[in-house]
Amino acid sequence: MQRYFFDLHWDDEHVVDEDGINHFDEGSALYYGQRIADKIGRDADYGSLKVEVFNSAHRLLATILPSIGRRHEQQALLGGRQIGAQLHAAA
Repeated sequence: MQRYFFDLHWDDEHVVDEDGINHFDEGSALYYGQRIADKIGRDADYGSLKVEVFNSAHRLLATILPSIGRRHEQQALLGGRQIGAQLHAAA
């Protein structure tokens, strides 16, 4: 088992994973990173969310974005509106 770290980025925000989590291999860690991006991405701004995956030597393995399917799911839940778009009252 090897420890991997998953840092999160939104716009100017950066959350550093100081603890990490053990995975059997790099593929398992990358899959976990995609799950993080998709889960958090449901509630976050898809345009700016990124998950950076590092190995135990703190070498960057990948920068992961939420999957396209989650982006479409979010748009459907919002009725086609974009996050941050203003709502207008009916006249």
